[in-house]
Amino acid sequence: MNWQQMVLSVLAGAVIGYITNWIAIRMLFRPLYEKRLLGLRVPFTPGVIPRGKGRLAGAIGEAVGGMLLTEEKVVRHLLQPGVEEQMRCYLADGVTKARERGIGVGEAFGDPGGESQFFLKLTELFSGLAVKLVRGDASRRVAGQLAREVADYLLDRTVADTIDALNAAGSGDALLDAPEQLPAVLLQQPAVQQELQRRLSAAIENFLNSSRTVGYYLPGAVQEGMHQFVEDQAPRIIAAIEQYVNSPGARQAIKGRIEEFFESTTIKRFVNGLFQLMGNGSDMLVQRLAVEITRFFADEKNRAEIVNRLHLLVDETLEKSISDIAAGLDDAGKREKAAEIAARAVDKLRDPAVAAALTGAAGELIDGNRGRTWRELLDRANPDWPAQLAVFGERLVENLWERDALAQGVDALVRREIAAVWQLPLSRVLDLLPDGFITDSDGTVTRLYRYLVRKQVPGLLRFIDIRGMVRQRVEELDELQVEEMLLGIMRRELVAITWLGGLLGAVLGVVTVAMQYIMK
Repeated sequence: MNWQQMVLSVLAGAVIGYITNWIAIRMLFRPLYEKRLLGLRVPFTPGVIPRGKGRLAGAIGEAVGGMLLTEEKVVRHLLQPGVEEQMRCYLADGVTKARERGIGVGEAFGDPGGESQFFLKLTELFSGLAVKLVRGDASRRVAGQLAREVADYLLDRTVADTIDALNAAGSGDALLDAPEQLPAVLLQQPAVQQELQRRLSAAIENFLNSSRTVGYYLPGAVQEGMHQFVEDQAPRIIAAIEQYVNSPGARQAIKGRIEEFFESTTIKRFVNGLFQLMGNGSDMLVQRLAVEITRFFADEKNRAEIVNRLHLLVDETLEKSISDIAAGLDDAGKREKAAEIAARAVDKLRDPAVAAALTGAAGELIDGNRGRTWRELLDRANPDWPAQLAVFGERLVENLWERDALAQGVDALVRREIAAVWQLPLSRVLDLLPDGFITDSDGTVTRLYRYLVRKQVPGLLRFIDIRGMVRQRVEELDELQVEEMLLGIMRRELVAITWLGGLLGAVLGVVTVAMQYIMK
């Protein structure tokens, strides 16, 4: 074998190796579609990759979602210091540009006029949350409890401390100069009127059902005053009776009653006839009766007895129970009467004369008790009043909390404030942020970013389903796009494999020539 044969053998092996690998690699991608001959599928058609595109898509999806972009690896990557620094730089750059442009809050969201659906939905969201919060039972209870605590706090303040605090606020003189305005202002509130009337009505109804005596509810000075009134007014009452008995009107009334009495039967008509025979008999009888009545009242013993009887009558009245006095009313009647009295009392409290009386009493009370607490003042009048006042304030606030007007006011307030914030320059809002809010490596924005990455990114990745998304996207590619994608990844490697086939073929050619030489 000469050298030309040896070179030709080596060259033939290299060409065969190169062409074999090229055909093998080509068969990975070609043909793109199935080929048929005489109705039978030609073997190795379509190519390996077009035929197994579904398996390839699944494998790529599993590799990306199951090994490359796992929740743990994505979270770890996003929490790297370099990524956090990029986030802070991006936000800081955006804030700087916004300041330079001088845009408003609404303009930053692309809606300077507040007409977008985003603004409307944002307003509805915050107003709805505010109204729901206000209408909630927890909020109502908290407001009532706060009112009770405020009432307890104010009750434990001295009168002087309260006046000094009001003077410091510029309203102490007004309290002292015009305290009559306080009940008038309070009683203009329907909720106050309703609550006060309800409490008065319940108290009056309980009073009408009380088994205690009248004297229990009246101070001793009042009872003594009633007896003193009897002593002072009894002579005038007796004198008025005497004067009336001797008046023409009273005598005419007595005469009429006498004549009416002696006209009903035969005997009485007979006696009346005797009076007529005696001449003006009924007038004479009336005259005699008037004289006797006058003599009766003129007698000191009789006068003293009448006064004693009046005192006994007062004592009997004081010893009667309230329920006995109101025995003529059933439960419904007592309830109705109590409501009527309470309504009249509340209406009278708005009378300027009553307000003026309260003014004088309040002024004297304040001046004489500056060193006492309000609780001590109320306790002197009624030990139950301090506790009742705190409960009253709590229930009053809770009732106000349930009114539609409060919810409407909160809704209007929230809408107005959101509209005002929407028109503010963004720089003013940014000025409210503390220094380092965005740029500090441990600032609020960074902590919020870390919280969102740790808490929200895993759930977001599960929701996205990277495996399924990658698999679906690969399946949507046509065969040429899949080929281009793989060649973009492995082109150099596949070319190297082709040339490697030629190299191996050349090596086999050398080995063949060597074996032939040895065998000769």
